[in-house]
Amino acid sequence: MWNLSLYIVTWNVSTKYPDNIKLNELLEIDLHNKEKRLPDFYIVGLQEVNANPHSYVSSFFKSDPWVQKLKELLKPLDYIVAKTEQMQGLLLTIFVKRKHLYHIREIESEYVRTGFGGMWGNKGAVATRMNCYGCSICLVNSHLAAHDEMLEERINDYQRVKEATNFSVKFCKDIYDHDYVFWFGDLNFRLYNHYSGSDNYTPQEIRQMIKEDRLAELIKKDQLSLAMCEGRAFSELVERLPQFPPTFKFVVDSNDYDMKRRPAWCDRILYKARSKIIKNCSLHLEQVSYKSHPNYDMSDHKPVSSEFRINVKEYYYNYEQILKPLRPLFSDSLSNAIKLPMLVVAPVAVSQMDPKSPTPSTSDDEFFDAPDHFSDDESDDDQSPEDDISELVIKFKPLTVWNNSEDNEVEYILPPNFVCGSADWIGVYPENFTGFDEYYGYEYTETAGDKPEPRERTIKINFSASIDLPLKGNFVFLYFQSTGMRGYSSMLGVSDPFPVIKRCPSPRPDTID
Repeated sequence: MWNLSLYIVTWNVSTKYPDNIKLNELLEIDLHNKEKRLPDFYIVGLQEVNANPHSYVSSFFKSDPWVQKLKELLKPLDYIVAKTEQMQGLLLTIFVKRKHLYHIREIESEYVRTGFGGMWGNKGAVATRMNCYGCSICLVNSHLAAHDEMLEERINDYQRVKEATNFSVKFCKDIYDHDYVFWFGDLNFRLYNHYSGSDNYTPQEIRQMIKEDRLAELIKKDQLSLAMCEGRAFSELVERLPQFPPTFKFVVDSNDYDMKRRPAWCDRILYKARSKIIKNCSLHLEQVSYKSHPNYDMSDHKPVSSEFRINVKEYYYNYEQILKPLRPLFSDSLSNAIKLPMLVVAPVAVSQMDPKSPTPSTSDDEFFDAPDHFSDDESDDDQSPEDDISELVIKFKPLTVWNNSEDNEVEYILPPNFVCGSADWIGVYPENFTGFDEYYGYEYTETAGDKPEPRERTIKINFSASIDLPLKGNFVFLYFQSTGMRGYSSMLGVSDPFPVIKRCPSPRPDTID
């Protein structure tokens, strides 16, 4: 068996910018340790990102400063931004290793406002779902109602997010329709009990218990754990009880608790795997780590991270033809007989686990990390045709050169029985793009509504001369199957790289004397 790994971070950044901060420790990246294996996904959920009017408007034209900071660190390690979604101060960004590019499908985001009775987005949730190697994953970043006594409001916020988050992907309309669910954020649950006010600890008492490492006593007052046990909120999910000190509230630029509030575990990461069989194996999720990062003191919250493994079953398929355009994009050289691991999610539902029990581990004899390099092994005799995504990839005919002074005709090939989305489009990207938002221009394909055909068909599309590409570097076309602005999208094809020139346009007949 193989593993795919996801590294999740949640942090309430208190409207601060990442100007003078290094994120290596937070993401556990040691650039000097070449042997350390990095996760397949980095998923970063932030709360209270600076969302003043100027920052919010500028976010429509360029990435948020936090996304840019993460890109600077992760780009040299060959990660791209698969999706970023923001609702005021809530920001959710998904980074994925480039080698998984073709296997991330039907990406869709939704958001739910719960502030001021659902009218304002200072509280609520941003959710992104995707298909990855045959399984569905839902990621929810949320910021719920604050203050000790607002337990009922937090529970209502949770119910509102759960009921109002609706996706357009068939069979995965709701959050808990997905094979894997990860729900994280500043959930704001406190160490306080409505029903026994006289027994509640003071801020000073909590601070002393933390110093004495009496965390097991404190967690008995945790509102989230109680709400889960009572079935009032988040009971569908699992959490390994925190073994780290409360992450709120700190004096900014220090590790001292602010005695204006009761310290509490506000920042949490919960998870679930469905009881489902895929390829004769049940879904399985292993939580590898769950910790806070006290060295980050720019906010009154400490960031929290957790790494997970999804066990996957190995399949091999020949990808020579469809991955040829991606050769320059991978840091690893590809052999003449490329075979990319086709990973199908596999194996023990954790949804019914006792939250107090340790997370089950898997011995190294049973599971292995998916290889970073492409294998030259022979194809698996058990491969089944429905798993071969090469049948669902758009191929581009080579473009010799792009001329900035003229319209440019592009040809691409639709595979047999391909169903076009209602808003499919092709974007022009730099060869080494680091996110799907980095296009220089795009054109819609105008094939929506076409009936699928049993054979391949070639389509031509013209890109306007108004798209003026830089003369340095190479570029590629990316094909996206899309159902519109609030629908889902899948990246289904990458062209060969092509250069750019600028020459005088050809004279028109009406300009010749």
